[in-house]
Amino acid sequence: MSFIVALGGATALLCGGWCVLANAIGLGALSWAGFSGCTAYFACPDKGMKGVIACLGSVMSGVAYALISIYLGNHVLTFPYAAIILSIITTYFMCIQSKIKALSYIPGAFFGSFSTFAAGGSLLIIPALLLGILLGLSCDKSGQWVFDKFGRKEPNG
Repeated sequence: MSFIVALGGATALLCGGWCVLANAIGLGALSWAGFSGCTAYFACPDKGMKGVIACLGSVMSGVAYALISIYLGNHVLTFPYAAIILSIITTYFMCIQSKIKALSYIPGAFFGSFSTFAAGGSLLIIPALLLGILLGLSCDKSGQWVFDKFGRKEPNG
C-alpha cells in the first residue's frame, strides 16, 4: 500500500468520525468548518505540532479579522461600500502579518476569515476550526502509522 492510500484511508475514517462527533456536540452545519481547519493543517508547509501551532495563530487571526469586520460593518461603518473597504483593509493586514513569525502562514488567516464570514460570525466557528486543525494532525499521524505498519515504498519510475 502506498503512503497516499494509507493517508486517504485513515483520513476518510477520521473525517467520517468527525461528522458524527461534530453533530453530537451541536456544531451541525459548522462541522464543515472543521474541514476548513483540517485543510488548513494539510495545506500548511509545516507538519506535526509545528504545523498545528502555525495554523492556530494564523487561523485564529483570520477569525479575529472577520469578527471585527462583521462588528464594524453592522454597527459602526454602515455607509454604502463599507464591506468592500473593510475587506480591503483586512486583506492587507492578513497579508502583512506574514512579517510576524507566529502569524506567517497567510492561507491560514484566510481559512479562518472566510469560515467566520460563512458562519455569519457565530463564535461556534472557533471550536469547529480548532477541532478541525486537530483532525488534520490526527489524519496525518494516523496515515503515517498505517503506512508504517502496512505500507511499502513504491519503486521510482
